[in-house]
Amino acid sequence: MTDQALILNHVFLQKNKSTLLADINLRIGSNEFVGIIGPNGAGKTTLLNVIAGFEKFTGELYLFGKAMTGRRSQKARLTIGYVPQLTPIDPGFPILAGQAVMTGAVGQAGLFRKPGKDVELEAMHLMEMMRIAHLVDRPVGHLSGGERQKVLLARAILQHPDVLLLDEPTANLDIAVQKEVLNLIDEIYEKRSLTILLVTHDFNMLPVHLRRVVLLKEGRIFFDGDATVGLSGSMLSRLFQYRLETFERGGRRFVSYD
Repeated sequence: MTDQALILNHVFLQKNKSTLLADINLRIGSNEFVGIIGPNGAGKTTLLNVIAGFEKFTGELYLFGKAMTGRRSQKARLTIGYVPQLTPIDPGFPILAGQAVMTGAVGQAGLFRKPGKDVELEAMHLMEMMRIAHLVDRPVGHLSGGERQKVLLARAILQHPDVLLLDEPTANLDIAVQKEVLNLIDEIYEKRSLTILLVTHDFNMLPVHLRRVVLLKEGRIFFDGDATVGLSGSMLSRLFQYRLETFERGGRRFVSYD
């Protein structure tokens, strides 16, 4: 397998005469952990959707050395796991947490084939790892935001992806739950050796293994490099056009603003 998980060359995306992504050029190495950061409307989710194959674009996109053009093969689709932004769910939605996790195995087993016992055991192991095994028979619509996010994360991992896309996985969660989810993401990265792209707005709480950031502004790459530089007060002030300062305490980075 190539040492480059993702290559994007001169990627553009336009909708309704609006440019959502403009001349995106990226090289993401295998097993690299990259943060995608930028103001609202900068193109962060759109970039993940392009990589996942949900959006048509112009330019070149290579996934582990293979060009992604037109409709993707099932094998290519299974290479990427995607955890979307948390959205409200009707409490009456008729699917249990354990069933939701198991849908991650549909692509591997086939739409009309029941996954084997080994897959069921793996799903339960993942739920135990996420500390949601006790919720296996609870309707998804009755779960808290943090519990649902863990279900989505377990579902994505059960797919056995090589690339994991995370779109604001801690948004609208309590601080303690945010920390728990980020710790789980770090643990998954250590154990699974995945390539991870994480979209986030929270600079004060980032996974330990995130070392590189790509800053987006108005659909273009504003900065791509070391997280220490990219998340400096001067860089963030330029990105958001608002005076921000960063400082460290206890090994963690914090952002303050007037």
